[in-house]
Order: sequence, then structure tokens, then C-alpha cells
Amino acid sequence: MKTLRGTALYCGIGKSIDEMKAHLEQAASVGINAVFSSLQLPESNRDELLRDFPRMAQIAHSYGMIVDTDISPRSAKLFGLDLHDFAAFKQMGVDYARLDYGYSDEALVEATHNTLGITIELNAAHATEAWLQKVIALGINREQIHFCHNYYPMRYTGLRLEEFGAINDLLHRYGFRVGGFLASQIHQRPACAVGLPTVERHREMNAFTAAQEAILYGLDDLFFGDDFASPEELKLIMDVDPEVVTFRMRPFVEGELTQWLLGRRLYQTQHGLDNIIRSSFGELAYHGDTDFTFSCQRHRGDVTVCKSTLWRYAGEIEIVRQDLPRDMSIGLIGRIIDEDLPLLESFRSAKQFRFIRDDQ
Repeated sequence: MKTLRGTALYCGIGKSIDEMKAHLEQAASVGINAVFSSLQLPESNRDELLRDFPRMAQIAHSYGMIVDTDISPRSAKLFGLDLHDFAAFKQMGVDYARLDYGYSDEALVEATHNTLGITIELNAAHATEAWLQKVIALGINREQIHFCHNYYPMRYTGLRLEEFGAINDLLHRYGFRVGGFLASQIHQRPACAVGLPTVERHREMNAFTAAQEAILYGLDDLFFGDDFASPEELKLIMDVDPEVVTFRMRPFVEGELTQWLLGRRLYQTQHGLDNIIRSSFGELAYHGDTDFTFSCQRHRGDVTVCKSTLWRYAGEIEIVRQDLPRDMSIGLIGRIIDEDLPLLESFRSAKQFRFIRDDQ
């Protein structure tokens, strides 16, 4: 199953098919390969939804995108369809069918054996160890199942980061992929209009930081919950590398050290430290002049280097996690921008990291 990076479009809430086509063209141009939609929004206009959803799906398919949508008893009734008639949903252009409510565990398992190529998507938040063991015993088809979190339209209803991570860890232990949602800061879907994220703290967080944090906490597939995310936001989630945490930094010094550092993959040599994030030292450290960098009291988000007076640690790059006193053996290179500071809390595993320049 391929990694999904998705936008969102909702038919029947006032956007024309031409606007949707233009958005899908922009999304495809930056590499977006999926679109999330819904067949059960209470605010949608039924006639527009019936008219536009198949057309939107056809356009998405023309750009090679997967169409992922909610299906529920309400949507089945709206379309006059049998809730278990996946052939009808396939004809409408559905590739991933997110079964919200109204299906028994036995029916869910049976649905994963459909011969139409529809991937059955289940709500990740409902997954418990006991339930997973039950549906596995019932014979669920692992090749045609995907888990995805909800998004939460009202403030203060999104998941806590720790809860989100625990669910993802559980699903990974059983070998399942899991997706979730980010909020757009540019266009938010009408009704509540306060963003549609899975994690509450991502509601007002920029897409680049939220996407990286979601991945650090185990998310495989990323969608915007809000429709019509900006081209810049779509590109940001495409730029995220699941293997490398990227911090945007404003350099305080220029020269060979900064040139060496920017864009280079560094390896976290020791994780779980409260005060700093450490890169590898020795052969993988910087071996040029470090003594020209100035020393001062260190603040959360500062990027520093060990000077030659620290001998074997000379050239080790560090990120300050919380304010620390001045150390004449430690030089200041730059500072991570405020928007990316939450990643210092989320850096919980021994991943690679890098810095890119932010001069704004």
C-alpha cells in the first residue's frame, strides 16, 4: 500500500466543479496522490452532492489520485443505496471506503474481502487490542484494510498527542498503516471553521510542523481535513521526509560551518535527554574552525557547536531543548524558528535531523 499525501474536497457545500478541478490540478502538480471527501455532511446540498461527487472523483482519477470518502447509513439512504452494495460506491469513484457507523464487526470483515478493489478504511480511534484480535480472528483481509483517524471540527475535541501516538503504536504492532488529518491555516471548511485536525494542538499549527510531529508520533498517511488547502501548504506536506526531522533555522553566523550544516543529515547520537538533542561526534562531526562562534546564555531552540576545547566532542552539533547557562566551550550558530519549536518536544526517537535556512 503506497504512502498517501492527500488534499480534501467536499461536494455540495458551495464550491463549483471548476474550482475543484483547478485545485486538483494544483495538488497534482506538487505530487499529492489522494483526495479525501465525505458523503455524509449534514450541511451538504443533496442534489449538488449527487451531481458533483462522481465528476470530482473522475477528475481526481485522471490525475492518478485515490479517492477516499466517508460512507455511512446516512449516505446510503441519501443515494438510495444498500449500505453493503460496494459496487455502487465503486461506480461513483470511491477507492477507499471509510465505514463510519452502522456496520457490525462481521460485516466489516466481510467488506475487506470485496472483489472490487475497494480498500476498507476504519476509524483508528476505535481500535483496541481486544477488538483488533477479534477482527483478525474473524479473518480480516489485511491487504484491503487501512486505518485513519477522525478529524475534529470543534475546538478542544481533538486527540491529545500522547493518545494519538499510543493508538498509532498499537496499530503498527499489528502491522496496519494509519492515516490522519491536518488543519489548513489558509482555508477552513465552513460550519465550525476552526480547522479539521486529528490532534488538538495541530489546529493552529502550520502544516510543515504539524505534519512532521504527526509522523514522529507514528502517522503514515497525511491528509488535510480542510478543503482547498493552499498550494504552499500542499507542497509543505510533500516536502516532509519521514526519515528526517527538518528544523527551519535562522543562522547567526555565516561561513564554512553554516554552509556545512545547512541541509546535511545529522544523526541523533543519544535520545531521551531533557536539555539537548545531540548529533554524532567523531568522524561525523564538523572538523573546521569552531572557535569563531560566540558564546552566550543558551535558549530553547538555539543551535550550537562544541568548540575545540572539548577535544573529542569538537564539532558536535546540538539543539538546546530548554534554557541553559553560558558555556565558553559551546558556540552559537543560529536559532530554530518559533513555529518549529514544538518539534523539540516530539523528537522522541533516534531519527536523523537537519536544518534548512529560514531568513524571514
